[in-house]
Amino acid sequence: MNRTSFFALVAAVALALGASVHSQAPAQPKSVAQQLQAMKIQNQVVLEKQTALLLKLDDLQKEAAQVKFLSKRG
Repeated sequence: MNRTSFFALVAAVALALGASVHSQAPAQPKSVAQQLQAMKIQNQVVLEKQTALLLKLDDLQKEAAQVKFLSKRG
């Protein structure tokens, strides 16, 4: 395969992937109030994910402390 056809193939793949990514983007809200509402929803989702992650980390920390304690006993 020569360089020209390889470049054409890479360009075609990049365009195809770029078109599919942009076509799936959500529509932007029109007004400032709608934009703020969308941001509020996104922030709430992030906060929920962070809360779940913190709970998992707390559980891991407790389990690590138990393992450390049990390893000292044995």
